[in-house]
Amino acid sequence: MPDAPVLGPINLVADRASVGDFEKKHTPYVEVERHEDGSITATVTVGRDVPHPNQPDHYITWIELYADGAPVARFDFVPVVSWPKVSVKLALDAGTTLRAVEHCNLHGLWAAEVVV
Repeated sequence: MPDAPVLGPINLVADRASVGDFEKKHTPYVEVERHEDGSITATVTVGRDVPHPNQPDHYITWIELYADGAPVARFDFVPVVSWPKVSVKLALDAGTTLRAVEHCNLHGLWAAEVVV
């Protein structure tokens, strides 16, 4: 299957079940675990359902996390040796919208949101 073009400035997939492999390998998957102390651990994986290439000419360059629009974390990657899966512990109130944004060097920005 040939690669598809970037769909927009930030590609936001609302329903992962209704999209194809191209979208699944680019859309961040966000898992949230709440702890007894009120904090959360957010784990972001790109390519969870369909692996994303990790080659010198096609890879994920970074993942950023935003809480209600404010930046809270950024992770940078290099091709081949690092994989786009990260976890971070955050102190966020219940009801906060957590947005993960990732950048593919060929296909641009992709995002997913969860309410914690």
